[in-house]
Amino acid sequence: MWNFEHSVECKVERDFAWQFWTNVSNWPVVDYSVESAVLDGPFRSGAKFITKPRGGEAINGQLEDVRDGRGAVVIIHIPGAALRCVWKFEDAGKRTTRLTQQATIEGEKARDYLPALADLERTIPQGMQRLAETIEQFALGSALGRWLCLF
Repeated sequence: MWNFEHSVECKVERDFAWQFWTNVSNWPVVDYSVESAVLDGPFRSGAKFITKPRGGEAINGQLEDVRDGRGAVVIIHIPGAALRCVWKFEDAGKRTTRLTQQATIEGEKARDYLPALADLERTIPQGMQRLAETIEQFALGSALGRWLCLF
């Protein structure tokens, strides 16, 4: 029915990008519309999470097909449908990672959400770019911190 995919490149090692993204406490750092994000345990298949948008109701989700360092599926259940976001982390050259998000919606009431999905098509590329830039900034800060410890 509805499908959208976008990729960005991030100038960090794949493992660093993965560690940043799988720490859900970083999600509000990247997405200003998220007030909080909590995972019910380790970042693995079957784990459930709750995100709280600023000024909105909590959103429940679940992780599927977590492939450590490589990708995961994030599913958000909404009345009559499910938003499925497939994330991939791929090596794209020396110290570069390609982050890809493929979003789809499934379910009997999926068509009811098409107007909101148009907004997602507009905001996903901006959000992914912000994610890549934030990861790069954290990597730079981490490297600087290690360098300063030498003195």
